[in-house]
Amino acid sequence: MEKIIQIDGLKKHFGDNEVLRGVAVDVKRGESLVVIGRSGCGKSVLLKHINRLIKPDSGTVSVFGSDLAAISGRALSDIRKKVGMLFQSAALLDSLSVSENVGLALHEGGGFNNSEIDDIVNEKLEMVGMAGTGEMYPSDLSGGMKKRVGLARAIVTNPEIVLYDEPTTGLDPITADLINNLIIDLHTKLSITS
Repeated sequence: MEKIIQIDGLKKHFGDNEVLRGVAVDVKRGESLVVIGRSGCGKSVLLKHINRLIKPDSGTVSVFGSDLAAISGRALSDIRKKVGMLFQSAALLDSLSVSENVGLALHEGGGFNNSEIDDIVNEKLEMVGMAGTGEMYPSDLSGGMKKRVGLARAIVTNPEIVLYDEPTTGLDPITADLINNLIIDLHTKLSITS
């Protein structure tokens, strides 16, 4: 099976703090991989390298066969369009409605009219159990609802890879189970690499 993410010898420092010390991992297309570790051990930093939100001090991170440190502009943008990310805090924009948050990438990327965007957004909200919430704002939502809206935003472009940064942090056990089951369900339904 094709290796869709390849990380070799990845190192990252922040000042004197060595966060990643030569990480090496391969992720195959369709695989679901979980990284577990204590707080502050570099899990989020690893994910940010996979989406090239930060660059490594040394080592390589390749996604879809491209070394992310060696590309920029259009090539990097094209890869990022294939990668969705659910941030730890859901990272919703408070001034935008649920529908506007979920559809942001579609508006920014172009190629869709407003009616098409509305249809796609509603489909993704329904997939995560949030149908009918499009006019609400993040301040109207519980923690679990915010995570589900963040997940809808992560899958709105039909990415091949979805990265999850501590998707159940701060949630009660019942809601955490709901989010975990939703992630498993979407992994299967959408045939994504997680």
